[in-house]
Amino acid sequence: MLNEVYTSFAARTGGKIDMVAAGPARAGKSVFVRQYSDTAFPSRAMLEEEEGVVRAVCSGESGYTVSLREYKAGDFSDCNGVIFIVADGSFGGTESEEEQMRKLAASGKPFIILVNSSAPASENCTAKCSAMSEKYNVPAFAVDCMKGDVSFAAQELLMSFPVQSLEMDVPDWLRVLPENSRMVSDILQRVREVAPKIRCIRDCDKLEKAFADQDVYCASFEAGESNGKARYRMEAKEGLFYRVLSEECGADITDDLRLMAYVSELGDAKRFYDRYHSAFAAAEEMGYGIAAPTEGDLVLGDPELFRRGTRCGVKLKADAPTYHVIRVDVHSEVSPVMGDGVRGEEIAKGVMESYEKDAEALWNTDMFGRTFKDMVRSGLDEKRMPDEACGKLRKAVTRIVNEGKGGVICILL
Repeated sequence: MLNEVYTSFAARTGGKIDMVAAGPARAGKSVFVRQYSDTAFPSRAMLEEEEGVVRAVCSGESGYTVSLREYKAGDFSDCNGVIFIVADGSFGGTESEEEQMRKLAASGKPFIILVNSSAPASENCTAKCSAMSEKYNVPAFAVDCMKGDVSFAAQELLMSFPVQSLEMDVPDWLRVLPENSRMVSDILQRVREVAPKIRCIRDCDKLEKAFADQDVYCASFEAGESNGKARYRMEAKEGLFYRVLSEECGADITDDLRLMAYVSELGDAKRFYDRYHSAFAAAEEMGYGIAAPTEGDLVLGDPELFRRGTRCGVKLKADAPTYHVIRVDVHSEVSPVMGDGVRGEEIAKGVMESYEKDAEALWNTDMFGRTFKDMVRSGLDEKRMPDEACGKLRKAVTRIVNEGKGGVICILL
């Protein structure tokens, strides 16, 4: 287990693991280094002391080198992880830690706090851990540096390294939804709320918890301790696919049968769209568009012999429907009377001023049970070509197209 921890640690630090045990005087730093050497290093570890600084060194089979030394003075630039040790008062070492902690916070190095106690399970030590963790916003652990197993410190320190990226594997069908869809918007909003709180590897479970009660939940995740990348596998609750599909399509699709029926209808609509969309697009842009006939539309006539003087030939005919789309810009207006005299003029001016402030609000103003927008829309809907005129227009357009006559055309209806 520790070999895996050191291997991941070395991947984050370029192969050399250099940890320091910092903290106030008489908190138990040198004792911790010795105890760590006994419990967390293989038998070939070296323990040395120079100028009052205790240092434990070990080389691993994977090529990494682990060094743990007691911090004395200076800054933290020459290490890549700090184990900060404070005492709970059950023995000596009640000196303030704040000066060193300020330096540590400024260095940006990952660190954890160990509260050294002769009675780690005591209420006093537990309270000290909670206070330190809340004060510095890092995990604090109760230990007995003289007799306890402190080998967990490297693992916890590794978990304090920063996260480099968050990756989410979502169901494939969610990937095709637009960003403004309700489901995608909810997911993105939740990620934006939680992501800033995920600073180190230890925090990665916050995203899992954020989606615990959601329709799209985190089925599993891997926190890459060796590279700082967290990967989440998201899954959808049963029935969500059909619910979202119904919302996106505006149809009630609850099972495979209704899905197949809808797809069949959609296929007909798609074929219609493929045939006529270019005509409508042209009409939208230029005012006129035409949908050319397909091969299946052709009605081939019988061949006819014909003579022109001494020459003889065969006449081949074909008929087919074509669809001509014309954009007609219709106009509608309403002129509600606001009143007589000065009072009516004041009301009319008020309407104009409200339009300048909020045009949409004016159009949605209710008058006699209908909004202004409804009134003009009704006027537009009523402007249709009479049935008799439709037939005459069709005949006229047919003649123009078939005879290819140019010039100015006047049609009397």
